[in-house]
Amino acid sequence: MIYEETYHYLLRKVSSTEFDTCLYSLLHIDWEGVVQRSLHQMAQGIGTTKKFLYQTLKKLSNKQHKVFIPVESNGEKKYIFKLA
Repeated sequence: MIYEETYHYLLRKVSSTEFDTCLYSLLHIDWEGVVQRSLHQMAQGIGTTKKFLYQTLKKLSNKQHKVFIPVESNGEKKYIFKLA
């Protein structure tokens, strides 16, 4: 179930690619909120390039949005999805 704040955020404050990124992440997170897909897998699933996905994640990681928080896991950069 998508929480009300997630629903309102997605409908009012993001572009279509950002919306797709958030929904894809919501489907692929573990219990701690860490997205369990690589940037390449995410880009393929969303239908965009890795470069544009990285820019989108960077934008959604800034102090204004704080939707994604970058973390290092086993030498790989992953993201915690904070809206879920």
